Amino acid sequence: MNLYLMQHGPCLPQEVKANQPLTPVGQDQMISAARAMRIMGLWFDALLASPFHPAMQAASIIAEGMGYAPSSVTSFAALRGDTPLKHCLEHLRECERHQSVLLCGEMPLLGALASHLLTSGPKLSLALEGGSLLAISQPRLDGRNGTLRWLLQPGQMQMIAAG
Repeated sequence: MNLYLMQHGPCLPQEVKANQPLTPVGQDQMISAARAMRIMGLWFDALLASPFHPAMQAASIIAEGMGYAPSSVTSFAALRGDTPLKHCLEHLRECERHQSVLLCGEMPLLGALASHLLTSGPKLSLALEGGSLLAISQPRLDGRNGTLRWLLQPGQMQMIAAG
């Protein structure tokens, strides 16, 4: 299975406005990310997003930009940033039948998930800034033997999108 972990784009901090939308910069990043993913030939059997508004908004922009119906994005509570990793992994096992899955979520959960899948040793620290996309090949979600395929930061996504 190929897992693509995407941190939603920039938005106002929770303390400023609860469940806020993406900023205009965040929206532009997601539009560029969708264009870059299309250029890279990516496709997804499932598009899952945290129910947190910026993540759902980001996943919807990605879906639309890649030609998927907006209804193809599934709200997936196990991707909330405060979800315990064990709980997230249990729910993600539902996706093992898929070959390619986009997970649009929040930190710190995305970082913890990537660390768990990629290493059996000490926690791996990854810089997943807003709009980053991380690709992991994972034979089975119950193993810790994933392979890091690549990590693209928002600026790199924008360069790909620009052609």
